[in-house]
Amino acid sequence: MKDAAGSIRPARLTDRPALVALSRQVHEGSEGFRRSLGVPARSAAPPQISLAALMPSWLPLRSPSVHMVAEWDGRLVGSCRAVEEPHRDDWVITELDAADSPMASEVRFALLQAVIEEGGKRDVARYHAACADVPENMELFGQVNFMAYASEEIWYRPPGRLEGGRPEDLQPATPADAWHLFDLWTHTTPPAIARIEGYGAQDWELVGHEAVVPRSSLNPILHFSAVNAWLLPEGQRVASFAQHGACRAGPHYLRFLVRDGADGAAFLGAVLKAAGNEALSAGILAPVRTYESTGKQAAEAAGFEAVGQVSVLVREVLASARQPAMVPAV
Repeated sequence: MKDAAGSIRPARLTDRPALVALSRQVHEGSEGFRRSLGVPARSAAPPQISLAALMPSWLPLRSPSVHMVAEWDGRLVGSCRAVEEPHRDDWVITELDAADSPMASEVRFALLQAVIEEGGKRDVARYHAACADVPENMELFGQVNFMAYASEEIWYRPPGRLEGGRPEDLQPATPADAWHLFDLWTHTTPPAIARIEGYGAQDWELVGHEAVVPRSSLNPILHFSAVNAWLLPEGQRVASFAQHGACRAGPHYLRFLVRDGADGAAFLGAVLKAAGNEALSAGILAPVRTYESTGKQAAEAAGFEAVGQVSVLVREVLASARQPAMVPAV
């Protein structure tokens, strides 16, 4: 890409109109899940939902740590951005797009490599990404030593009314609940994946104000105007937890964990009522890990439908005490 006709360079403020047009064109195209990260990945059967269709003004407002573009003959043909993860020396790849052309694969590889090289100058410890599980994505990330460690389904609840639910049973999640939420996450997460993500109890102290924990494919790319969280106690433990992110444009966000044996459908009904009419009217996106069978059953009972599946990946750079062994996607 670095010849007389093409090059990789940092994005400029004046590139924004062209980047908006490029990103929308890529995500709305029939092959968008191959030329972008494909989050949420479009399902093979209806409803076929793309990022551009769900979020009319989807271009992320969160400032990137780095944003590289590919330019060819004076035209932008690719874009890759990454954002810093709060409280950690990690970056999250939030976009990797290339215009439809025979050079699309080469453009995406050059952009991804440029972002990783830039992160190397800033001592980035780990890189995270989520992408549609198609050969074009998996092979590309594999070439730069990313490894898939989990799969995540994207569920969508179309705008509509809700019946039932008992919001009076819910309690707002506060910093004092951090250990109990950590216990719930540990219960619902396979040990190998828990070692990779490496959360401690203190990471859960801000779940009612930040959407960083628990990690998902969607929270880095959405811009939340507000974040809140609820839990359902059960004796000395927490039976269920939900985190709601309100978005100014497009659907709202919901991430939830349900302990085995808990009534997930009733819990989600209460959460949706607590989220309010604005969330119900906008529609709601909910990422659910494929190993969370209780959560998937609750989502279906609450009126959500699966619209795609993505792989969650990590690239470890700096050795740490938690150094996990990588495992295949679940």
